Amino acid sequence: MGRFVGGELQGEFMQRLRGIDPGRCLVVPVDVGKSMAMSLVADHFGEIVTTPFEFDLTETGVAELIEVVSQAERSRAAVVVRVGVEAAGHYHRTAVARLRKAGLDVVELNPGAVKQARAQQLLRALKSDARDLGAMAELLTRGAGRPPEQRDQALSTQVAWTAHRRRKVKARTALTNQVLAQLDLIFPGLQGCFTTGVLTTKAGRVIVRDLVDPARIKRLGDEGLRRFVARRRVQLTRPKAASIIAAARNALSLPEAELVARNAVFSADIVLLDYLDTMIGEADQQLSEVLGATPAAVLTSLPGVSVVRASNYGAEIGDPWRFRSAEAAYRFSGLVPASYESARKARPGQHISREGSVELREAIIELGKGLSQFDPDFAHYKRRLVSDGKKRSIAAVAVGHRAHRLAFSMLRSQRPYDEAHWARSVATGRSVMANAPIGTHQNDVTCPSPTITFTEDLVLHKHALLR
Repeated sequence: MGRFVGGELQGEFMQRLRGIDPGRCLVVPVDVGKSMAMSLVADHFGEIVTTPFEFDLTETGVAELIEVVSQAERSRAAVVVRVGVEAAGHYHRTAVARLRKAGLDVVELNPGAVKQARAQQLLRALKSDARDLGAMAELLTRGAGRPPEQRDQALSTQVAWTAHRRRKVKARTALTNQVLAQLDLIFPGLQGCFTTGVLTTKAGRVIVRDLVDPARIKRLGDEGLRRFVARRRVQLTRPKAASIIAAARNALSLPEAELVARNAVFSADIVLLDYLDTMIGEADQQLSEVLGATPAAVLTSLPGVSVVRASNYGAEIGDPWRFRSAEAAYRFSGLVPASYESARKARPGQHISREGSVELREAIIELGKGLSQFDPDFAHYKRRLVSDGKKRSIAAVAVGHRAHRLAFSMLRSQRPYDEAHWARSVATGRSVMANAPIGTHQNDVTCPSPTITFTEDLVLHKHALLR
């Protein structure tokens, strides 16, 4: 098979079309909304076989779509029929599953690609569902689209719980900021008594939950406060108790009416915060139980990578063999440097592309963070980047890039981390550990995937473009 402008996936699809009348090759773009969808059927000449029509995103509605496709297939004696569904958040997932169950050839289309295809028709500012369908049909006739990712039970469970945990952590972060803002009004100075944060210590949580009234704390005194906390099975040192009492004596107070109202709201927020902690703990437990049945289990052999970091990265990579190479997976994260080149002139100073999975982007950065904190080689690598004048954000991306190459090779080979083997790989200029095929892969001609080299100097040069 020769090289294709759209890459290997396009090539595989176009091979199926060779020698077939384009009028017998049908495309079915599906533009999905929250509860409704729109579709049409066209052939590879661009002729509309079935005009645009709406259907409900229900079992009955999708059955109507399948019947329309069958009728078009019979009327044209079609040999190839491909359905393309725009990946619209999560709304498309059930429709894709149902269409695949019906035996249809289904691919997912990137919304960004659909927008660009519409712009090529000079319709960038004239969006409508029908025009989106036209743009999607153009993409499908060119062989665009990716097959939906297939996950087994363990990986599906991992994906669901990592997403659940991520949402709850973000909710907890937002709520924590609100709680601390409220605390500054109810008990000014309390936060300053805890160097690691009042909500991150057991004693601090007891006080904000059960004893956030400065006047009451003053009446208890040092020993009374220590006994109060001890009855909740938490120890409070005398110096810490003394600093809290001093803060209570110096705390300014709101008017009584406002203080009563804010205390009520604060108590409700603390209950919710405790509940979010419980839910995150439950997610951690679920991830711990399922991790062993997923490819990501091997990542816990890495220093600084425990259940959560391994699960987050593993869930976003999924089946590591669905990516041609580590470079292709890295490009999918949107961490690759953006590029602009015209007439052999490149525009410097490009940032990361951000065209890809936000979740994988975060997982890669977190993976690098864990390794740079606990692995001497990664720690040294990060220090060298910073000492060479790289911004910390750029250093974090470079370390994540390096960690990704290592982790991806481990997912492929399922070989635990071997520090000595890793040291030999670094010494020979190859910052990968396993012998899995991680070579350079050209995704396509017009938009090639990044050529990720394995020598550290070239990697540093590449990431300097992020500045």
